[in-house]
Amino acid sequence: MFEQLNDPQVRLMLALSREHINDPQQLKQQLAHTELSSFFQLCLEHEMDGVVASHILELGLLELPEYWQEAYGKGKAHLGFLKQKAADICEIMDKNGIRMVVLKNGGIMSDMVQDPAACPMEDIDSLVKKSDFKKAHQILMDNGFLFEFRSEFEEEDLEAAFRDGSTEYRIKTPAGDDMWFELAWRAVAGRWIRRDLEPDADALIEDSYCADGTKVGILSAEDNLLQVSVHTAKHSYVRAPGLRLHLDVERIVAHKQIDWALFLKKVSDAHVKTSTYYSLYLAKMLFGTPVPEDVLAALRPGKGKEQRILKLISNAGLLHPRQHKFSKLQFLAFQTSLYDSFADAWFVLCPKNGGLKEIYGYKNSLLTPYYLVLRALDLVGIRKKKK
Repeated sequence: MFEQLNDPQVRLMLALSREHINDPQQLKQQLAHTELSSFFQLCLEHEMDGVVASHILELGLLELPEYWQEAYGKGKAHLGFLKQKAADICEIMDKNGIRMVVLKNGGIMSDMVQDPAACPMEDIDSLVKKSDFKKAHQILMDNGFLFEFRSEFEEEDLEAAFRDGSTEYRIKTPAGDDMWFELAWRAVAGRWIRRDLEPDADALIEDSYCADGTKVGILSAEDNLLQVSVHTAKHSYVRAPGLRLHLDVERIVAHKQIDWALFLKKVSDAHVKTSTYYSLYLAKMLFGTPVPEDVLAALRPGKGKEQRILKLISNAGLLHPRQHKFSKLQFLAFQTSLYDSFADAWFVLCPKNGGLKEIYGYKNSLLTPYYLVLRALDLVGIRKKKK
């Protein structure tokens, strides 16, 4: 299983991407016997070229070819702008009485990894309290951000976005590229977790801390690890951005002291043991992430289910994230397998306590069957494009 990872250049890329590199001299020798242009293209395809370059330069393993130096410099400038802009926005929010937490790779870049080029990302994701959401939206608009969704399926409707839990914004970088910024009041959301079991954003924010020298809020180590684990599952582990997404788990575990008992309780309370298991398992397999075996054992699904999901992931392939991975039927089977129970799958489809009405903003209960069908189509990725 996962034979595609046996390629020497793939193994070298993974070894040069992990946080703690134990034998740099061995890697230096491997690099000396590697065809660098093809190795660069492999890293570029997986958006790991900046990560690998950063570690090569930090350890002094190789003088990068000019084309790699150019890509590294461009990436560092772009991501450095994102990092600084996130810090600036959090500062502005703080002055307006709003605590903002930066999630996922943006938070990791702000708190754990010094070189921005080593944290490839497409956007900055942030979290505020629900009561602060609309005020934060206006602050972003007043500071040059345009309210706009990247997805062709999303309408720029603030009330609908507020019900759903997040909005997106665009601003230009000094190089003329787009920077995307997401504002949310739901921290751990998506198809793998029941709406009624989502961790309370206000509590997460109260337990957060600020990255050194900034007002950038960072989730506690356990909340952060849970959030990125669910996010990795949301991308089906193998779909774009692919391998580099698993670095989120690797970095949090490598840099933070995890209270594993507390983490397991949070995972169990959210009913996401199955999806979290594969996020931790794959990070350990790919990067040697030091996840304790007893933690994996506590999360591991039954043997038949475990092997079935692993086979689906292996068949889809951990490499080439931009390629087509699943048929609609395979994707449906994969999605439903990741729920901890049938009840969890049902309550994701039909949320408790009027959740369906909250999501779609309707009031007449007679319309519920229609919105159940619409919800099912949304969950499997069959959606109506915006006009």
